[in-house]
Amino acid sequence: MVNAEKMVYIRRRGNSHKNNRIMSNVKALPRLRYDRLLLLVMIAFALGWGMLSIVRSLVVKLSTAKVDQISSTEEIKSGYNVHSPPNWDSKAQLQAIVNETVAIAKNKGFPTEALSITLVDVSDSGKHYKAGYNNQILRFPASVAKLFWLVGFFDQVERGSIRDESKFHDHLNQMIRISDNQSASEIVDAITQSTSGEALTGKDLTTWLNQRSQINKFFEQAGYAGIILSMKNYPIDNSQETPTGRDLQLKQTPDLVNGNQITTDQAARLMYEIYTQQAVSPIASTKMAYLLTRDLNPETFEESDRQFIEGFLGQSLPTDIYFGSKVGYTSYSRQEVIFVRTLDDQTIYILAIFANDPAYSQDQDIFPQMSRHIFDRLHRTPQNLTPKEVSVFNPTTEPSQLKNPPLN
Repeated sequence: MVNAEKMVYIRRRGNSHKNNRIMSNVKALPRLRYDRLLLLVMIAFALGWGMLSIVRSLVVKLSTAKVDQISSTEEIKSGYNVHSPPNWDSKAQLQAIVNETVAIAKNKGFPTEALSITLVDVSDSGKHYKAGYNNQILRFPASVAKLFWLVGFFDQVERGSIRDESKFHDHLNQMIRISDNQSASEIVDAITQSTSGEALTGKDLTTWLNQRSQINKFFEQAGYAGIILSMKNYPIDNSQETPTGRDLQLKQTPDLVNGNQITTDQAARLMYEIYTQQAVSPIASTKMAYLLTRDLNPETFEESDRQFIEGFLGQSLPTDIYFGSKVGYTSYSRQEVIFVRTLDDQTIYILAIFANDPAYSQDQDIFPQMSRHIFDRLHRTPQNLTPKEVSVFNPTTEPSQLKNPPLN
C-alpha cells in the first residue's frame, strides 16, 4: 500500500500565500520545511507549464532529437507501471456516507440505477479506505477519458517513444484545463501512433485497429479490467461532429458500440495513483497533478474555469482547499473525478461520480449537493460515528457489524 506521506498536492493559482505549493508529505502531521531546491521547483511551477521542462532537466536528461513517431506497423511495447490495484480497506462508516449520497439523488427523483460512486478516504496515514455504489459498472466517461490519455502520454515520454515533450505542452494544457477535443485528438494520435483518416480495408484496417487499442491494453495489464479508451471525443474542432472514416469503423466494432467505458473505481484509482506520485514516475505525476489542480476561488476564475466548476462537484466546496478535477459532460451524462484535501490535512479524499442519464446532465444542482454532503460528513470525522448512526444510513450493514463496528 502507498503511504499517504508520498502524496503530492498542488495549488495552481490564487492570492493566498499558500498557493502554488508542492507538498511531498501530506499525512495528518505537521508539514516538513522545504530546502532550497524544492523552493526553486515550486517557483518554476508558479511560472507556468513552460518552466516544467527546466525543472525536469534537473532530474532527468531530456532528448533533443527531433520527434520520430513509431511506425504505424510497430506495436507500442509498454504497460502501465502500477501493476495491480491499490489494497484499499473497507469501512462501514465510509459506506454509510456513500449510501446517504445515493439517497439524496433518489429522494430528488433522480434514477439511481444510472449512478455510480467511488469514494476513497486517504486521511489516515496508515490505511486508505474505499466505499462505492455501482462502482464496478463500466460506463461512458465522456471527457474523463482524457485523464487516462494524459497518463498514457507521459508513459510514452518517459519510455522515449515521444521524444519531444514540449511539442505537446499546449495540447496537454488545453486537453485538461479546457477539455479541448482537438487537443485530445492530437494526444490520442501520439500515444497510439495512429491517425484519423479515410476508411481502411484488410490488413491496413487490422493494423490501425490494433494500434488504437494499445491504450486499452496499456491499462488492462495493470488490472483495469474491461476498460475501453480507444475512441476519440467528439465534436472535434467544430467541424467533425461524429466519427468518420476509420474512426467510424472503430466505433462499429462490437466493443465500442457504447463508446469508451470506464468504472468509477478505475477513475478514482488513477487519480489516486497520480496524487500518490505513482503514475509513470514522481516527476510525471507532479506534472499531471499540476494540470488537474484548480482554484475554487471565484475571484481568481478565468472564464474557461467556470464551466468546469459550476454544476459540478467543486462548486459547493470551500474555496480554501486543494482541489484537482477532471470533468465529463454530454447532453445525456455528467461525470467527474476529484481530489480534495483541506489545509489542515484532516480531510483528504478522492471522489468519482458518473451519472449516465439526461436527468443529471440537465440539472446544475445535484452534483454540488452530493459533493457538499460528502465533504461535510468526512470533515466531521465520520470514523467517530456510533453504530446507531451507521445503521440509520446503511441498512445493509450486518447486525454483527453494528455490535462491533470497525475501529480502524
